[in-house]
Amino acid sequence: NDWGRARDRGEWVTRSGEFDWISTYLAPLAAKNSFGLRDDAALLDVPDGQSLIVTQDAIAESIHFLPDDPLDQVAQKALRVNISDIVAKGGRPHSYSLALGIPDHWRDADMARFAEGLAADNDYYGLSLTGGDTYRSPGQLTIAVTMFAMIDRRNYRSRIGAKQGDLIFVTGTIGNSALGLKAVTGALDVQSADREFLINAYRRPDPPLAAAGAVSQFASASMDISDGLIGDCRKLCSASQVAAVVYRDKLPLSDVANKLIAKDQSLWSSILAGGDDYQVLCTVNPADADAFAQCLAEKNTEATQIGTIKAANNAGVALDIDGVEVSIEQDSYTHF
Repeated sequence: NDWGRARDRGEWVTRSGEFDWISTYLAPLAAKNSFGLRDDAALLDVPDGQSLIVTQDAIAESIHFLPDDPLDQVAQKALRVNISDIVAKGGRPHSYSLALGIPDHWRDADMARFAEGLAADNDYYGLSLTGGDTYRSPGQLTIAVTMFAMIDRRNYRSRIGAKQGDLIFVTGTIGNSALGLKAVTGALDVQSADREFLINAYRRPDPPLAAAGAVSQFASASMDISDGLIGDCRKLCSASQVAAVVYRDKLPLSDVANKLIAKDQSLWSSILAGGDDYQVLCTVNPADADAFAQCLAEKNTEATQIGTIKAANNAGVALDIDGVEVSIEQDSYTHF
């Protein structure tokens, strides 16, 4: 087939073919109703009283990850950005389909390392592969994941539903990934231990799986933070037809991010708009705030109140800095 051979240093070099790679590296990851990936479709059972959550995010080399990023971590990032969407809806991931655009320079060792990353997260999150597609990419590596989850329809939380007076919460900390990208590209000079922490946050996001139950029970609206806190907050407000104010001094930052911000205030733009946080951004009625926090605490998870939903005003998001509301030039990362 057309990707059984590749041009390398001016010579044709053989490598295993498409079907060998599927049977050797991907079939062991397959769900029981996926027929060992020998069929061109799969069966997915949906229990009585449940609905199916479906989400799809793709990541592409040089856009969402760097060419030198370890392939096992690239595979895990592809899964985790989708897990983040599922968690923000109040669900738990069940299985996924994978479309993999493979560049000519890949060899068996590259495919093996990529599959190792998938296998590790399959075990960690309880996932299985249902199928998908592999194809020869004319350029760089591209990965598209379609992820599935089961949920009681009444527990699904969309971006629509935020009301005036609701409190805005975010899980975990934000900004580490954006700072990690700066560190790995040399745009940010940081000490070795801190550098490793930030780069790991960029390469291997950690969506708060344990928060799904609290989100489904108490959130009025919810989404994950992928393109930047302020920009994604604006998207939630637009869907709910409300406005918001976010308090910068309440934003949850890691010790490393706090240390860097103390030295360079210009890094706030990366923290607010850099994206790739993959934490949950949600709104909660004030009457439910304590119960929401308690539910998270029981799962060893935290969320921080960072703002308030206001009356509709062109779905705007104001940033409060020391009691003064300001606007910022860029509120989210764009892939175009």
